[in-house]
Amino acid sequence: MTMAQPERDESNPLTQVVVAARECFARLGVHRTRMDDVAAAAGTARTSLYRRVSSRDELVELALLERCREFSVELRAGTDLEANDLRKELVDLVVRSIAVGRDDEEFSYLVEALPRRLSAFLTGPGSPMHQIVFDTFAPLIVRGRERGVIREDASDHDIVEWIQGIITLFAPRDDLSDFEERRRIRTFLIPAVFAH
Repeated sequence: MTMAQPERDESNPLTQVVVAARECFARLGVHRTRMDDVAAAAGTARTSLYRRVSSRDELVELALLERCREFSVELRAGTDLEANDLRKELVDLVVRSIAVGRDDEEFSYLVEALPRRLSAFLTGPGSPMHQIVFDTFAPLIVRGRERGVIREDASDHDIVEWIQGIITLFAPRDDLSDFEERRRIRTFLIPAVFAH
């Protein structure tokens, strides 16, 4: 399914619908929210709502994308592109990416409400989610390329797709200590991304 992407402009009708859906999901729960609830919260008719989105599942996806965009801004702000040790900075960014989603109530209930095609939505290279993850990690990868420490035989998008898979793999795990999670990520991430 090709999804419409809400603009960042708060006056955009699709953005207003996504804001209304997020409010309804938080207040009523995803499964109890009806399209009528979202239409009322957005101040629009149900028929107008269906001109913008096809289903509640699409609203869940759009709400999840918006939450992840918010995470991306937060994660980029906490990344030091001038750090001497870019390896540590990349491991930290991956660990923080896992933690921010794992610890966020809204993210958790949105992910749980998604249909089973979740892995393609979250990890597919052509997915809107891939672009958000790419925007989060690309500045650090570009900085590493400028310093000559990132592998040259993999594109930035390939590296981010691989990192996205690692995040998806570790996010639901609650059987590892923070130390063990970081150790495993560092052990396999560093040789996969860095040239030496």
